[in-house]
Amino acid sequence: MFSFNRQSIFVKIFLLFLLVFSLSVTSHILVTQKVERELLRKQARSISRLIILTRQWVASMGGVWSKDFYSKDHGYLTSYTEEVRSKKPAVFYLHNPALATREISTLANIEHGYDFRVVSDRARERKNEPDAFEADAIEKLYFQEDNYVEDFSGDVYRYVESLRVKKGCLRCHGNLRTDVKEPMRTILMKKYGNKAFGYKVGEIRGAISVRIAKNNMVTQLSSVFSYWNYIIAFATVVLFYLFSRFVVVRPVQKLTNAAMEISSGNLDVDLGIKDTQEKSRNEITKLAFAFEKLRNSYKFLAGRMANK
Repeated sequence: MFSFNRQSIFVKIFLLFLLVFSLSVTSHILVTQKVERELLRKQARSISRLIILTRQWVASMGGVWSKDFYSKDHGYLTSYTEEVRSKKPAVFYLHNPALATREISTLANIEHGYDFRVVSDRARERKNEPDAFEADAIEKLYFQEDNYVEDFSGDVYRYVESLRVKKGCLRCHGNLRTDVKEPMRTILMKKYGNKAFGYKVGEIRGAISVRIAKNNMVTQLSSVFSYWNYIIAFATVVLFYLFSRFVVVRPVQKLTNAAMEISSGNLDVDLGIKDTQEKSRNEITKLAFAFEKLRNSYKFLAGRMANK
């Protein structure tokens, strides 16, 4: 049965080193996880704020028109054909903030490996309906002071920030009679029906949901450490071993063997302090001088006993 008290000093020091090393590694992992979460949160928050500003700009402009092109995956709100003599008619497609957000998200996913979308508990389209995590987050946002909810879903960081109604949002989401004017009222009713109207400034319209791959951030954190860090860690272990072995354990073992010799009657044993000053701050050296005085006392007593 293992007994710590019965182990040698070297084993005890080595076990202490393993404990300190394990605690250091655990602390490093916890700090890394905290730093990772902070970095991911800042990145997600920046993405969210940029999308909110973009949506506000699109809403303030009454939408964005594209000429002769629209994404078949996302569609458009309405279209307008401009007749020009002697030229091919130009077709313009209107994109509201929701459609603009989807198209930007597609580009972000392709270029940078993250995606985002606008979700709502009163969605106009199925594409904007929240999943389980987003629905739970929106419900929490109604009652908590923080305007975001975050968590990890496997290797994906999830961030959901509340999307509140601004004055410009009322053009598409306000009161149908007083806020939503023609022809936008007819366009929205034709495309979405009587959905997601009646909001007031400051109310939660929905949320910006951001997804960032965790592995990308772990790779960035790992890149901070170079092979020199591992060399330094290995050198630290070697130096600790050499120090504990030759500076602490070996002198103590030598004194232990000397004490055993003295107890057996060998009073001429070498304590290794021949050229050492007695006024030393080294506790092991002080212990050796104490043994030296004890040995001299034994020799003196032995001499007196022999003369009687």
